Amino acid sequence: MSSELRVDKIIPTGGVPTGGGGGIIQVVSTYKGDSFSTSSTSFVDITGLSATITPKFSTSKILVQCCMGAAGVRQSNLDHGNGIRTMRSIGGGSFSSNNKLNGLVEGNRIGITYKGLGWSYNADHMPGGLGFVGLDDPATTSAVVYKVQVMCQSSSYAFSLNRCPANINDALIYHSTSMSSLILMEVSA
Repeated sequence: MSSELRVDKIIPTGGVPTGGGGGIIQVVSTYKGDSFSTSSTSFVDITGLSATITPKFSTSKILVQCCMGAAGVRQSNLDHGNGIRTMRSIGGGSFSSNNKLNGLVEGNRIGITYKGLGWSYNADHMPGGLGFVGLDDPATTSAVVYKVQVMCQSSSYAFSLNRCPANINDALIYHSTSMSSLILMEVSA
């Protein structure tokens, strides 16, 4: 049995595959290392989790990846949580949740990217490594801005990001800091 290298796609300079899609044309990223907290029961921007990409081709897809460090709701009975959604603006227009990363808005139901749980057993032990990935199709060559928002289920149980809610400065692992990121990749069709 011979061993041979088979190349199905050749990606020339410029990132556009010859013979099919799937090439990465460009990557944009932003990182958030500071803490964020809110008790809002309406959607608010997570400051620093926003990025802009200008597609080279209107047929391109945008792969959106978000990783959130220690993130969750301070509480003790695992009952309350939060909603995360991804907003999109095209060409300087208004932001909309109508994109491929959020669920459909049906009746009174809110379309979100995912529902975060109340995982903090004693206000300090926050989960980490939460995130999402989605493939959007803005169909434009204008600048596209993506930003991440959060809404708390109850104002009594705040959402915290990158730090535990108690924000204690010691060497215990559950008081450590973490990094969040938002990465946008233009993918050829």
